[in-house]
Amino acid sequence: MPPQSSNYWFHYKYWGIIILAALAIPFIRNLITLFGFFDEINDFNIESCEKISGPQDFVNCEDFVLSDEPGIAYVTCDPILTYYNKVMGTNRLTPGQPIENGAVWRVRYDETPVDLEKLEIGSLKDYHPLGINLDIHPTTGKKTILSVNMAHNHPPSIELFILQDDHLVHKHTIRHPGLYNPNSVHPLRDERFRAEDGTPSFFFSNDHYFHIPLLKAIEPYFFPLSNVNFYDARTGQIHKVVDNLLFANGVAGTDDVLFVSEIGKSTVRQYKINRQPDSFPSVYLDFVNEVKVGGAPDNLYYNAKEDILMIALHPKPLDFYKRIFADPAEAPPSPSKVMVWNIGTGETKVVLQDDGSLFSTSTSAAFDTNHSKLIVSGVHEEGLLICDF
Repeated sequence: MPPQSSNYWFHYKYWGIIILAALAIPFIRNLITLFGFFDEINDFNIESCEKISGPQDFVNCEDFVLSDEPGIAYVTCDPILTYYNKVMGTNRLTPGQPIENGAVWRVRYDETPVDLEKLEIGSLKDYHPLGINLDIHPTTGKKTILSVNMAHNHPPSIELFILQDDHLVHKHTIRHPGLYNPNSVHPLRDERFRAEDGTPSFFFSNDHYFHIPLLKAIEPYFFPLSNVNFYDARTGQIHKVVDNLLFANGVAGTDDVLFVSEIGKSTVRQYKINRQPDSFPSVYLDFVNEVKVGGAPDNLYYNAKEDILMIALHPKPLDFYKRIFADPAEAPPSPSKVMVWNIGTGETKVVLQDDGSLFSTSTSAAFDTNHSKLIVSGVHEEGLLICDF
């Protein structure tokens, strides 16, 4: 009997190659989607847009939240991000360089010209904000600004401010071992989850696990170690509600639904929020749906009335990296993109796209349906982009 042929394709000596290919192909496909290697970025719907600049420190505005007051947004900006970005691992600070605080700005975008007002924050030092949100107490109507603070000389925190006429009154600094790389924050309005002084419980994302620069740089592509957590204001305790994410970023929603952007997978996920104030865990999430968006999804804004989610993206993340690591005087443009996810129909579509010549590094976007305005902020850009729609 002739010897059995060893030339068949599934011979054991090929198994290693087959296994590696099986692992590599999804990884490579994901990177192609994330980095948009084959995507062409053409300007779309920018004819009615105007870049709103202001004072020298109205720059690097990473996030904003629309107020219940008509035509007003509260915006977090930090000039020092030009030189030092803890999330992305850049540091061009020179010895002895003065470091000014970041700030919260009140922007009246329905006025002509747009009115910009920098709000005083009292004696709070080492304030370098990222994500921002607004809590309105359902009974008293008291307004509280929640802001992620990536302090330079202290552990990161969530800062709470009482919103008054022309300034902010600092109320609390919340620090916790489980709050180590916060990025975005979303409060619960449910009174059952409030501390005795009215402080709301909230969700927040940790965008990275590592702090070592090299590990932090490769984590979004190889190590799904970021997460979303719930802070219970009644107890001061934190527990994870979503784990094993590749660069969790924006969180947004209501008391019943939470949306989470995962940059490393070019994905935005929808979860149902389950609330049981007398149990543990008092809050847990059920996965509902997800969409692939292409590029790197950043902050999110949910319009519950219209049941739509606004998604700000970096459609060319490599261009984004080039911009933030370049000399600020010679920083190349980085494209901006805004998508909308219609939750009811499941449809996603692009509503704005710019090659970066007008406005770069889009990190947050919201649509004011009452004033037909689209507002966009950029983490490494001057001012805001405001569009008539």
